[in-house]
Amino acid sequence: MAEEEQFAELAQPSEGAEPSEVSGEVVRVQQGQVGTVRGDTVHLAQSLARTIRASEVKMQDSVALRIEADELDLEDSAVAAVRADTVEIKECTAGLVCGQETTLSDSTAYAVVGGVVRVESGRPLVVIGQLLDGSIRPLLALRSAAVMGLLAGVGAALVLILRGLLRRRR
Repeated sequence: MAEEEQFAELAQPSEGAEPSEVSGEVVRVQQGQVGTVRGDTVHLAQSLARTIRASEVKMQDSVALRIEADELDLEDSAVAAVRADTVEIKECTAGLVCGQETTLSDSTAYAVVGGVVRVESGRPLVVIGQLLDGSIRPLLALRSAAVMGLLAGVGAALVLILRGLLRRRR
């Protein structure tokens, strides 16, 4: 059986128009802008997407707001939020990355959460993982995040206690 393949080479939508929705088994977007992309395999090159949901996603020189996938391969791209089983990020900027197996190469990520986190080079700010591998120097690691959370909880409790005491005096 031949694979169904849908190509999306879209012109810029007019101002105020909603980006389109594209779906298919194999979806390729080249120099286009789409709203939602759904498919088994999605390839984006020099494109912009709001949401991508697929089994396998490959992006190069592209931007996406949210990606949900089984396997994700990003190169020279930017993404705000990622949730995938296997994530490989090369020379990218990412916001929140959640993956069972995550590899960052020459990339910046604001928060990485996962089972196995490998950083070959790059700078994740917050890293929470069961197994950390590579040159990871996060701004906030798991232990320091736990301490910060504990201190925030104690601080909030003290504020509530003081507020209660001040109300009783009135």
